[in-house]
Amino acid sequence: MTTITLPNVVDRTTAGALVPLLDQALAPGKSVMVEGRDVARIGVAGLQLILSVQQTARARSVPLEIQPSAAMVGAAQVAGLSEAINWAGCSDDQ
Repeated sequence: MTTITLPNVVDRTTAGALVPLLDQALAPGKSVMVEGRDVARIGVAGLQLILSVQQTARARSVPLEIQPSAAMVGAAQVAGLSEAINWAGCSDDQ
């Protein structure tokens, strides 16, 4: 399993820098864990990145686990994306 650790702050700049790393990690035949439990702040660009990673993994049939921080879950709730993102370890996982 490939683990991608998110930085403490996921904003437009850091999200953009993570795109090529995540794209490479989401190669067919691999499994990926996005480690975000240390994220203290995430912006809309970061949430877009998480949604894109989730959709790309699904399209490529790559197993994906996203470990969120409370800040990530809270930002998704404020943005109305709670139902759209499948967080690992949360009670609404599918």
